[in-house]
Amino acid sequence: MRNKADIESLNGLHDRMAIYFTDLLDGGERLAPGEITAVLKFLKDNEITADIVESKPMANLIQNFIDQEESVMDELRGH
Repeated sequence: MRNKADIESLNGLHDRMAIYFTDLLDGGERLAPGEITAVLKFLKDNEITADIVESKPMANLIQNFIDQEESVMDELRGH
């Protein structure tokens, strides 16, 4: 029995997790909150970020958020 995993084993595990999460996201089904949290934690732990200027999905997400915020504010103002 090994006490510590070697770098090859750790890299393999990391690759398998990345593939698992990619397959999960590509599956087309709605993810459970815990699954979303796990994916986001994996990205954060690996210092994966997105450039808002260069990332179309991030830009769309921000625009959707702004649109929804404006819609809520209009409703609160009675428009």
